[in-house]
Order: sequence, then C-alpha cells, then structure tokens
Amino acid sequence: MRSSRQQFVISLFNVRNRVRFAMDDAFRPMGITDATWRTLFYLEQTGDGVFQKDLATVMGIEGPSLVRLLDSLEDKQLIERRPGQTDRRSKSVHLTRKALKLLDKLHDVADQVRGELLEDISDEEIEHCLLVFQRIMDTKDHKVAP
Repeated sequence: MRSSRQQFVISLFNVRNRVRFAMDDAFRPMGITDATWRTLFYLEQTGDGVFQKDLATVMGIEGPSLVRLLDSLEDKQLIERRPGQTDRRSKSVHLTRKALKLLDKLHDVADQVRGELLEDISDEEIEHCLLVFQRIMDTKDHKVAP
C-alpha cells in the first residue's frame, strides 16, 4: 500500500499530464503542437531576451532538443534569436509580434481549459494547493544517489 506522500507525488505527475493533454486537445485544432505552446509559454514567463541555455534549464530539456524547437519557431517567425552582448556565442531568444498575437489566442483557449478543469474546485482549495506547491519549491535541492 502506498503512503499518502507517495500517492501525492504520483498524483502531481498525473495532474500535470491531465492539464497538458487537455491543453494539447484544445490547441490541436489551431495547428499548435505541444512543443510550440509549451515553448512559447515558457518564453513568455521567463521574459524577453532569455538565453537559450537558461530556457533549456527552465523547460527541463537538453540544449540540442531546445535548438530544434527554436529552429522550428524561428521558421514560423514566432521567435528571433540574437547574439549575446557580452558573449556572441550565446543567443538570447525574443518573442515576435506574431508570437504575441498567437499567445493572446492561446491564453483565451487556456482560460477555457482551466475553467473546465477547475470548475468544481473552490478558490480556497486552490489557494491551499498553491501554498503546498510553494513549500515544495522552497525545499532545497537534494541529490539522491541511485
């Protein structure tokens, strides 16, 4: 039998997937892939001009995988990459006007998805979850040996 702590972590993964799949389903008719919407949302959250290596860290993916995603977004004119001011080898990533317009549409759809997923959950319950999530985020990183 699983402990409540084990079940909690399993549930976090399951909820994350539930939200992600619901967003995928909602964005698919717009021709927007998981890789596109997630990258655009991360870029928007981290701020204009984030360095590629920092974006990869925030997204939890390897640099080469991110480069392929960014190549695709650049081909679609949703981002532009600029050389770093102090290190020309590093690239900063910037959302284009086209991306900002698309993000407005994506946020409208995402609001609908959130409304459906959270329809029967009170604001008080959500606030409590947010407190728990913040406590987890505030926990120092622990390196566990395999």
